[in-house]
Amino acid sequence: MDRKKERLNEILQATITILSKEGAENLSMRKVAKLANLSLSNLQYYYRDKDLLMIATVKYYFESCQDEVTDAVNLLSAQSTPSTEVLLEKLLNMLLVVGKSSDKIMMFQEIWTLSSRNKELETAVEAYYKNYCLWLIGLISSFSRDPEAIVSLLVPYAEGYAIVSNVLPLNKEKIIQMMVGLILSMEK
Repeated sequence: MDRKKERLNEILQATITILSKEGAENLSMRKVAKLANLSLSNLQYYYRDKDLLMIATVKYYFESCQDEVTDAVNLLSAQSTPSTEVLLEKLLNMLLVVGKSSDKIMMFQEIWTLSSRNKELETAVEAYYKNYCLWLIGLISSFSRDPEAIVSLLVPYAEGYAIVSNVLPLNKEKIIQMMVGLILSMEK
């Protein structure tokens, strides 16, 4: 990894840490610069203002989600040709993240809050969700006749799960079994 890319990752990781630990109201360019061991002017060389930093953080979030899922599916496929059920279980296990346990989830909840007051950020979030959904459709299309329906079910469920998982009557494993069964029945 070249030095610029490494520096950008450090900045985005610092942003995620502050958003997840302190919330959006406590995020400042100065705090990000300090946590990333940069001067404020160096941070502003990479990101002119907080809005551009937030948009870059959203992009980084979605790219890291795609990378994690791609790596897991590739690893699974390298071991054998997985069944649709096995792929769905793996995918759901990765997508259904308990909100308070993940810095990325906590950070993204903060970005959602900010996007409700910032049109540019809202547009970026929607664009990245659209691209993420299209990417998931492509991934799922290799083992499903109706990948659009599956993605339309999984994405909002996974997002909501991150918020309410601690109050649901079923544990994660039972929910995965239920969702896999539902999706497989849609395929019949």
